[in-house]
Amino acid sequence: MHGPVYQIGKGKSDIAVPWRQWHNFYVRTQKGRPPGLPGEDQPQISQALHVAARPNEDTQRRGQLAFTILPDGTVAGQWSGQFNISKYVDYQVMSCQFNGLVDPEQVYSDEQDEDPSKVFFITKGNFIILETNDGNGKVRKLSGNIYVRGWLGLDNVIDGEIILTTDEKNFNLYTWKGKAEQGGPSLF
Repeated sequence: MHGPVYQIGKGKSDIAVPWRQWHNFYVRTQKGRPPGLPGEDQPQISQALHVAARPNEDTQRRGQLAFTILPDGTVAGQWSGQFNISKYVDYQVMSCQFNGLVDPEQVYSDEQDEDPSKVFFITKGNFIILETNDGNGKVRKLSGNIYVRGWLGLDNVIDGEIILTTDEKNFNLYTWKGKAEQGGPSLF
């Protein structure tokens, strides 16, 4: 993959590795500990929430993201788009769907503070990207896992990330921010 590709343990080391996060979450739910619903001090999801956002890598747009969070805590969505990675390389997202759940047990924290009112969600899916290199005329298919995760605040604003990996050793990271709105089309 092109663009800033991070290696585990070499830059962006503060990022929680999403495939480990997903695995731990999945194991916990399979052992009969479903994640539950948000607590009374967290955003209440009484109706389907729909989110549309534009992911970025630094200041460069990286397609469109759309997903739905249902009152039962399930999350499903898709990522699409066509964008330049470099002067000669273009990406076209051919297929990308993901699904997962909210996990209100996670507590948001950053360098300054903790905020237990935010609700965490994590999803996993697969992507297929068509990479076209105008410099050498080559076209190739890239495929791997996508993880979309984020924190839903009391104001229904979500700060999130898209993480793409083909080998679970290297990954691309795109960030996004969106507002969850009630109503609109469901992705379920």
